[in-house]
Amino acid sequence: MTDSTITTPATGQQLRDGVPAFAEEVRRTGFVVMRKQELAGLISDEGLEELRGAWENLPVDTQVDGVGVYRERRYSRLRVDVDGDDTTFEVLPHAVFRQDSIPLWEGKDRVFEPVTENVLLSAGMRTLVGFNARMATAAGGTASWTAGVHLVRVVARADAEGLPTPEGRHRDGHSFVGLYLMRRDGVTGGVSTVYPNDGGDIVQTTLLQPLDSLFIDDNMITHEVSPIVPEGASGVRDMLMIDMNPVA
Repeated sequence: MTDSTITTPATGQQLRDGVPAFAEEVRRTGFVVMRKQELAGLISDEGLEELRGAWENLPVDTQVDGVGVYRERRYSRLRVDVDGDDTTFEVLPHAVFRQDSIPLWEGKDRVFEPVTENVLLSAGMRTLVGFNARMATAAGGTASWTAGVHLVRVVARADAEGLPTPEGRHRDGHSFVGLYLMRRDGVTGGVSTVYPNDGGDIVQTTLLQPLDSLFIDDNMITHEVSPIVPEGASGVRDMLMIDMNPVA
């Protein structure tokens, strides 16, 4: 794919009807859990299966060396503009990733291999990133976003649990973050815990089916995910994480 800018109309009933209700929940509580059945029509089973194939070609994440984690990862950035029924996607230059809000990563330039452009601008990826942008626009009121797109696979082995959040309970340091389960094979655990800033009830949930999702206002909550434990020799948990920050 040679054109790094694409404008596409919103597709899927959930883009039209689901976003306002989901976004209202985010404004009220700081997060919303969205199950696969609630996102029916957003992306076809065929489109989702095609997108999931991108997790079979991830390089090892060398940035977690020394913290007892084995995972694979790619990262790229898009500019996303929401304009009525249209969404425009522009591939941004590759950059280091910083999370200075997290002590484990503070002051570190983390370098990941980029997401290949044919995956980054694929129909399935544009659908999910576009949905994420519309959620952020509805919850935050801004229409132009820089989206960080992370493809992450955490591996659990018989001799080592998989750690989805080695940093523990944390805030990511973004405006909004969408977390979309792509694959969960041969593991137990992986319980997400959300802690509201206002002292409200702590919520625990487990993403089980592909497309089970969690969208958070990073300024309103902190969160963590418990270790994944293999049911046999090994297992994996694949996530698409999309962080959103207003275009400066």
